[in-house]
Amino acid sequence: MTVEAELDAELAISVDYVPGVRGHCVLAVGADADGRESVAVWKLGPSGRAGGSWVVALEDTDFLVRVIAAQQGRCLVGWTADEPLAVLDRLPAESAKALADSVVVIPDLLAETAEHRRRYEDAVEAHRATTKSKIAPLAWARELPADPRGELTPQLRAAASPVAAAAIGLAGALERAVDLWQETEQARYRRPYLRKFGEPQPLPPRWLARARAVAAGQAE
Repeated sequence: MTVEAELDAELAISVDYVPGVRGHCVLAVGADADGRESVAVWKLGPSGRAGGSWVVALEDTDFLVRVIAAQQGRCLVGWTADEPLAVLDRLPAESAKALADSVVVIPDLLAETAEHRRRYEDAVEAHRATTKSKIAPLAWARELPADPRGELTPQLRAAASPVAAAAIGLAGALERAVDLWQETEQARYRRPYLRKFGEPQPLPPRWLARARAVAAGQAE
């Protein structure tokens, strides 16, 4: 499939699939392999897995507009809201407008994961008070990072260009953050008395609602 064709159509069925969610995207500005000022665009699924990528010179305006427009309906990911908005400021106005209202930040995903971990831990303690059985504390496969940006961003040995490295790092951090949420849900669901919280969710509830609103064009 050519790049042009990929922009026009996406696979109807994806391993990384969540109903009502189109996915995420990452943008970065920097030098490409030839030293040209360029934009790296990483298309990500709901769980942060890469589904396509482009490095487009800023001067290639027409193609850049098409690539960015193809990301509409996806959440634009950053560590802070200002960082992706600063990238959008470098893009043609029509491209920036399409994504400006879709920004999400990884610290919010981690904060929501922490909130649910505390909720589940409290529920374990409440259950302990109702039974004579010995109840072990919830054990998480991994603790949430004290330094999220430093601990979740993959350390790359090599990348095609500096701008690609920046995009890969952010995309990898999102995928690792989502993994922490999914590990939380798996640990919770292994305990029958915690299944009252519902089936395991692929994303934290507020993040999931935001992703669905962006996909539906209802984000604010």
